[in-house]
Amino acid sequence: MKLLSLGDNVFDAYLFRKELYPGGNAANVSVLARRAGAEATGYLGVAADDPAGCHFRSALEAEQVDLSRLRVGAGRTACNFITLDENGDRTFSGNNGRETVQNLFALQLTPADFQYAAGFDVIHTSIHSGTACAVLGGLARRTDLSMDFSNDGFTHVNVAELAPILQFAFFSAGGRSLEEVRAFAEYAAGCGVPQVIFTMGIRGSCGISRGAFWQGRAYPVRAVDALGAGDAFIAAFLTDFYCNGGDAPAAADRAAHFAADCCLHYGAFGHPLPLEQGGALLEV
Repeated sequence: MKLLSLGDNVFDAYLFRKELYPGGNAANVSVLARRAGAEATGYLGVAADDPAGCHFRSALEAEQVDLSRLRVGAGRTACNFITLDENGDRTFSGNNGRETVQNLFALQLTPADFQYAAGFDVIHTSIHSGTACAVLGGLARRTDLSMDFSNDGFTHVNVAELAPILQFAFFSAGGRSLEEVRAFAEYAAGCGVPQVIFTMGIRGSCGISRGAFWQGRAYPVRAVDALGAGDAFIAAFLTDFYCNGGDAPAAADRAAHFAADCCLHYGAFGHPLPLEQGGALLEV
């Protein structure tokens, strides 16, 4: 099984630990799918040439992610700031603004990129990566396409628009009830998505696979950090789905174990950079 991730990368600045962790849905899935057993993974996106960007690329290379089509631009790496609230819970408290390479340079795909993408079993991207629908359609004509809509990136309109080109649609349930989740899953499936998957935290997961509704359990652990757990679920689900012959409930069970393990360390896949080495990365 070979997976290509397309789109976002960002550093997560754990201000309370004075550490920066590589992240972003697309980058995370490329690393975590490799760890979950994918034969090969690649990452196609825009990275910066600053010290943080160099560290990010080194981390991906150390995880055996192919970067042969990665773009590198002059400028500053994007960064989210993470603090602890009064209850000790992790919370996002801003970012370093729009003057970052990821925002200033749009990812434009070339014929060579499309040829490269055709060599993978599935391409995964995020609704927050901002890739044009026409580009996604071109990719979907070459191989399977997976989209993460997160917990805040989906509406009935954009799901209906993207459904014809998707093989997998991942959603996070947030505070939605199981009834609400199942109703939206049925809507997405009705729009034509063969595999609809919702993650619901400690409530487990559920979805519709080729018209059949299923539910999966979560595996509780003494979590250190839940950042990246959803991306770990996606990475393991896709890897196992292609390896087990297309059994979605079985893939979800394997993914739940893998996501639980991801909560036992800080950052989505580790490789921290000391905060003082971030330089201009932390300037707003």
